[in-house]
Amino acid sequence: MSELIPIFPIDVVLYPNQKVPLKIFEPRYRQMLDNCMSSGRQFGINIIDGQKTKGGWACPVKTGSLVYIVKCEDLDLTGSNYYIEILGKKRFTIDNLVSPKIDKPSEYFPPDMPSMQAMMKKTSGEPLYFQAEVTYLDEIEGNVDLKDWTFLLGKLELRIIEIASKMGVEFENFTDFIVSSGLKLDSANVQDLYTLASMCSLSLETQQCVLEAKSLSEVVQILQKEI
Repeated sequence: MSELIPIFPIDVVLYPNQKVPLKIFEPRYRQMLDNCMSSGRQFGINIIDGQKTKGGWACPVKTGSLVYIVKCEDLDLTGSNYYIEILGKKRFTIDNLVSPKIDKPSEYFPPDMPSMQAMMKKTSGEPLYFQAEVTYLDEIEGNVDLKDWTFLLGKLELRIIEIASKMGVEFENFTDFIVSSGLKLDSANVQDLYTLASMCSLSLETQQCVLEAKSLSEVVQILQKEI
């Protein structure tokens, strides 16, 4: 059964149970934030589809993450610049994308022009942002084969050593690093793979492939190739 949720197209891939900070300043997303905070504190994040627009607005790709607003602060007490922290909840696919109630203004320079009041007046308060009917995807279950996990950790260690060397920094204790990251050396599940993916500065396209993967083995194959 589909559920209608607000959609925030932005080039950020967020996996379940991961947290990221965002700044909200565009009028349409300030309206979305107001609506979310007065209801379930949830919306969807999808990366931007570079090939599609609706009414001048950049469209989201089909697969994204439902997120929960953990923290919300008005940075300058003007209602025009917010800091939020969001937590990934679960993955979804878009069944039907609902466009904002107005097309993108020809002169659009957020947060000042046009004003939020001017935009909302044109829509009689209706949403300025995308919404979508979505279907939630099943969680991926099971444990990663220890041989595969050991291989991935080895590639991660080499990657970190290389980056540290370029920065002129010594990297000595990989085990302590893994433990401090909430990972284990001898076992892993899909959440650990998501954590690993977020640590490796992978391309946005690769991160999205990990998010869209339908099985544990598919995630492992992507990471083995890309890390």
